[in-house]
Amino acid sequence: MFKIVTDSAANISPQEARKLGVQVIPQTIVFGTKEYRDGVDLTPDEFYEKMETEFPRSSQINVAAFDEVFAKARQEGQKLFVILLSSALSGTYDSAVAAKQDGNYENVYVYDSKGASVMEKLLVVEALRNADKTGEEIAALLDGIRARMRLYAAVDTLEYLHKGGRLKKGVALVGKIIDLKPVITISPTGKVELYGKAIGYRRAIRTIRQAVLSDKIDENYPVYYIYSKTKARCEELAAALHPDRPEYTQNASNLCSVIGVHIGPGGAGLCYVAKE
Repeated sequence: MFKIVTDSAANISPQEARKLGVQVIPQTIVFGTKEYRDGVDLTPDEFYEKMETEFPRSSQINVAAFDEVFAKARQEGQKLFVILLSSALSGTYDSAVAAKQDGNYENVYVYDSKGASVMEKLLVVEALRNADKTGEEIAALLDGIRARMRLYAAVDTLEYLHKGGRLKKGVALVGKIIDLKPVITISPTGKVELYGKAIGYRRAIRTIRQAVLSDKIDENYPVYYIYSKTKARCEELAAALHPDRPEYTQNASNLCSVIGVHIGPGGAGLCYVAKE
């Protein structure tokens, strides 16, 4: 039986982690010279409040932090399946691979989610359901889901993604147009891409709606709604896409700090699995 481990970019709160039995390793958020453990020292609400006066940055989980977790698991005779933020967005996955190789941890399986936020969470939940399988079997199951995961989000600006090095300057300049609301997605390779752009939030919702309607949602998996600071925008998006599913917004989550660094306030989106 595998114990499932992830990082705080998966948007799993400490309360959820305890309920699920998942270990969440926190990423680091830096405001000025002060460091905070994402989700431990800093809640999403506190993060967005601080963001109003200071521009933050994030720091990946280092090799030593993973080595500590892996060594403890080996000592306790546990097997770990570790699902992490896209390697195209962070060096966290590479740190975990290096720790596994350096320590020769045969009881650890490291998996690249090629996603972020609730995309990671979705894979974590599926891994939990199959924790009694082999590492290879779990990875194969997740590969099939990962290829069908979709995430679309409308953001206020691309400035934060550019400052964080996740988008080229030329693409980020699109967000400088007055009242333009960029729509972003995560590519199959795990990169942030500009999906579309609309003048005003309502048109951005239409862009997302068209994208979602082009798929058929696989009801075997959860649909997750997310927002950064402003839940009202998330509720407006859900009302347009799923007016008959009020539980979607009831369960919507504020984006964790490590993702909020790159999205900024005012974003809203959803993640789902498309049918094959």
